[in-house]
Amino acid sequence: MIKLRPSAATRWLNCPASVKLCESIPYQPAGEAAQIGTAIHEVAETAYLTSTSPYDWIGKTVKDIVITAENADYAQAHVDHIRSLEVRLGRVKVEQYVTAYKDNAINLGGTADVIAWSEEQSTLVIADLKTGKGFVDADSDQMKIYAIGAMLQLNSAFDNIEMSIVQPAHGEPRTYKITYDELFQWQHDYLNTAISKIKQNNTEPTPTEKGCQWCPAKAICPAQQKQFDVISKQADVKDIKNVKDLVVSLTTDQIEQILDRAPYVEKFIDAVKEHAIKRLEAGEVIKGWQMQSKRAMRKWINEDDAKAQLYDAGIPLHQLVSSELISPSEATKLLPKESKDLIDKLTRKESSGLTLARDYSLGQ
Repeated sequence: MIKLRPSAATRWLNCPASVKLCESIPYQPAGEAAQIGTAIHEVAETAYLTSTSPYDWIGKTVKDIVITAENADYAQAHVDHIRSLEVRLGRVKVEQYVTAYKDNAINLGGTADVIAWSEEQSTLVIADLKTGKGFVDADSDQMKIYAIGAMLQLNSAFDNIEMSIVQPAHGEPRTYKITYDELFQWQHDYLNTAISKIKQNNTEPTPTEKGCQWCPAKAICPAQQKQFDVISKQADVKDIKNVKDLVVSLTTDQIEQILDRAPYVEKFIDAVKEHAIKRLEAGEVIKGWQMQSKRAMRKWINEDDAKAQLYDAGIPLHQLVSSELISPSEATKLLPKESKDLIDKLTRKESSGLTLARDYSLGQ
């Protein structure tokens, strides 16, 4: 049976063929950021269920992560949102596993951080805590799948469905609203279509920038290789010294072809490099390549001792120690909610210049 994860839905909805490709990729343990996120979720869930404070965990180890004040802030924001949903709707479940689709071939399910509902108000809310810095849209495939699974589990339909993202790094919780009819139209048009293609297992990979971003099979994806081959034909570089001459000789059509494929090729190359590192670390040999230490940078053994000795050696204190005002984004995090609008009064937005970007006005 194929197990589909809602958290990877953007990938397999856009590229059903990626499911089969990913089966051959070895399990990759979660990185530090994911481990921190898991620990914050654990603190928030426990604090909510036991009516305690996330700040009681500061300095304690949870899931091998030492909880910081910032971690506790994130957990508290989540707990506050859960409690507000409880007051508003009455019924709440946290860390609830739901199944959105299941048959002999496919099992689509995952754990929703929060499910809140009121049959009297015909309202269902799916809420998710995101601890990363990258902005997460509340209108997400993952949240829609949780909503479908929640209704199946509750054996109830709701006219009003809300999907809320709690992401303290980007301010207050944000919510996307969708009707029952709109959600099941999405299910019919996108979810069911993708599941059908996954079952058929005869589709070709279809790269998209979002879909490929976290795909573990990038390094072995034939479509990614094809994009690379197209660029190789457009820019047939046989001598690295002639790259500049080659670039200025490209036609506008060739430039368009290369720019269109560049995001996929860059991700493909990064994935190949990451894959090569893992192979080398496992003891395999890649001819002409090896692991070596990064450039060594000098660091003070003891800053206080260094400052004292350098001062005694004749360097004035004002030259030894520098200080500058923290950035507006750092100040925003430190200000209480009621004072955050102060940032708008004290700052202005300045562009650092122009950058290359796609012109969507021409259509795609």
